[in-house]
Amino acid sequence: MDDIHLYIPMSIVAETLGSELPDEDVEKLVAIRNLFAFLKGQVLVGTCNRPSLFSIFLGIAELLRYYDFANVDGSTFGEIPDARFISYSTDLHLSDVRTSREKTIEAIILGEQMKSWKLFNEGFVHGVGRWNDLVQLAHLNFSMINDTTQRRMEKASRDLSNRLKAVQARVDDFDFPSLFAGIAASSTLGKTINFKAWKTSFTSIRKHTLAVYKAQYGSWPPKAKSKKNEFEGSGLNRLLLREVYQDFSDVYDMLVDRTAFTTRTADMLSINEILSADPQMNVLLKLLSEFDRSSPPVMPPIPFDLPLLPDLSTTRREFEGLPTKKQAKERIKKLKDDEINMALMQSYNRESIKVTPFVEAFMAFERISAHGRSIQDMLDLRVGQWIFLYVVLQSLPLLVVDAPGLEWTQGVEYFLCEVPRGAPPWVSEDARHKVGYYRAPDGTIVGLPPDLVDYGVEGIYRRSHCWQAADRWLGQGVAHEDASIFSQANPFQPRKPLPHGFLDGAGMDTSGPPSVYLSSGPGSRASSPDRQSPRSSVAYGLELLPLPHDAVLGSLQNESRVSIAADPTKSFDDFLGTAGASPRKKK
Repeated sequence: MDDIHLYIPMSIVAETLGSELPDEDVEKLVAIRNLFAFLKGQVLVGTCNRPSLFSIFLGIAELLRYYDFANVDGSTFGEIPDARFISYSTDLHLSDVRTSREKTIEAIILGEQMKSWKLFNEGFVHGVGRWNDLVQLAHLNFSMINDTTQRRMEKASRDLSNRLKAVQARVDDFDFPSLFAGIAASSTLGKTINFKAWKTSFTSIRKHTLAVYKAQYGSWPPKAKSKKNEFEGSGLNRLLLREVYQDFSDVYDMLVDRTAFTTRTADMLSINEILSADPQMNVLLKLLSEFDRSSPPVMPPIPFDLPLLPDLSTTRREFEGLPTKKQAKERIKKLKDDEINMALMQSYNRESIKVTPFVEAFMAFERISAHGRSIQDMLDLRVGQWIFLYVVLQSLPLLVVDAPGLEWTQGVEYFLCEVPRGAPPWVSEDARHKVGYYRAPDGTIVGLPPDLVDYGVEGIYRRSHCWQAADRWLGQGVAHEDASIFSQANPFQPRKPLPHGFLDGAGMDTSGPPSVYLSSGPGSRASSPDRQSPRSSVAYGLELLPLPHDAVLGSLQNESRVSIAADPTKSFDDFLGTAGASPRKKK
């Protein structure tokens, strides 16, 4: 096989190859050498002017732009350069910026210059988490960050600060002062429902939780470098809140009723409608909905939002055969400790019980609280505990759910929840306005920016534990024994009645079509609409449609632009093999 020569036009200062090359020529030749080494995945060489990996890759990015490397829509330099850079980034740990503010800045710049979303996303998210530190560093390279990226990071930092303040107001003391100021303050409903018992139980579990965490961390919120923790900063941080969220998620998995998918709608029932049937379920759901809407952003309801309840029928075989009046008397009689323990154990998802200090402390606390109580008292205790569990779980996802696509998160105390919104700063104007196409429950096709669906409030909650768990349970078919709740003719059909009529689903208003839950404002919650797949139900009624085959090509302004990665079956060696026949000139 004959040798193939690829000629790269470039200006050389030296007049003859025999003379000593000046530094300027050496820089140019090494840069070209590094470009080919990069495309082949070989070792890169530094020079006096480009001694670091950061400066070497900046030089490679300049040449990739100069020789018009690009994929079809210009969002990357092409499949091969993109894959090579990901490989270098992984091997050289370019995206591990956890311990260096300078590396964070460099990651953002390299992500922009190399058109690498993976590195850009990692640097952006870490940078927002410690934005003030980056600004205070006043590094010379900071000005190399794109102006659009700087503005987005500054805005994201303000949003993160607002999120943290909202969580601090609730979790610093686990205080939710207005929780029982709505429907729970109704004197009319108070004649039917023991709000006082609910609130007492709520207050009791709150005090218990504070005591547990103070014992575990030395104080609450923890103080930096205490004997009982190794946090670098005082107050709430990412690692701490993720531990709290995991504790509450463990208890949630143990207590949640996996047959009771939420039927909450945007328009809840009036008091008269609540009183027209067994009110307790509707009141509990109304209280939870009031909390979800109590402050912006409005939170979507947890898919499975009801607890399992202690039941005498699980401890006494003959109980269900007793007359109704006799059952009512038995429910208000005090129980012995062994029957209390049995009733509580039967009200757990026992396969989900985790042996952790927090779960063990909760189980012990529940038995102490139920000592000398009736089964009706235990029901009220469980509801109050569930309300506390629910409001804490709902308060944390906006901070504890990390941005998607991150590689280096272990040991990071600052928050990693702010994603880069909008199109990357290096993409073309056409790509900036690209939308995703979704099918709504009524069959309507809607075009929406992917940010709105994936990174909005709903998208964040969809990636949190309660939604991920619901997705698994629905996929396993545990929501209903006979049929999926999403295949019912009436998607708002009342739930399966719970013990003794407590939290019965009768009386729920099922009129009106479901709405697509997109915005974070009130009145936008879709409630379990019909689906082809139960697993997609947790995505609030939107099914992502595949992109039309000509959607990208039709948006190009310059259709004559060619990418060496247009044919994914070709390697860089194939490209070199065809280069000699028709050398491509720079436009």
